[in-house]
Amino acid sequence: MANLDKLARPVRSPLGVLVAVMIVSAGLIAYLDFSNRHTSADTLLVNGRSFSLEVASTEQSRELGLGNRASLPANHGMLFVFDHVAPECFWMKDMHFPLDMIWVSSDKKVVHIEQNVAPSTYPNSFCPATPVKYVIELNAGTAVSADIRNGEPLDF
Repeated sequence: MANLDKLARPVRSPLGVLVAVMIVSAGLIAYLDFSNRHTSADTLLVNGRSFSLEVASTEQSRELGLGNRASLPANHGMLFVFDHVAPECFWMKDMHFPLDMIWVSSDKKVVHIEQNVAPSTYPNSFCPATPVKYVIELNAGTAVSADIRNGEPLDF
């Protein structure tokens, strides 16, 4: 019976414990990075075009935004969702490619657009004259190519 007891006990070698801790830590770090960056995904439908939007609805994900990325795939963007309606200002901190910024009211109508905002504009801020609930960032040139205009209702 003593031999069976030895077989039933898990092996607790220092290397095995270290590997298990590393696997769990890597999974936790990946989860936290994703949850801090983006909380979900959405789709923007406008003028017959569809864009996949990463949703930034937490303070951490909004602060990071699209910063420190080399590029953004075509027909992709980021939707910033704010807790309160306010005149939200944006800048190009840690950006590596130009963007179109689209400010959207709580009833999902475009109230302001900044086109082709270059990373070199940092530390300048871009602000709407009107309080907003949402901001959408798309690759530079997309607002024109998708014919997105002030006053236009958006579906997301």
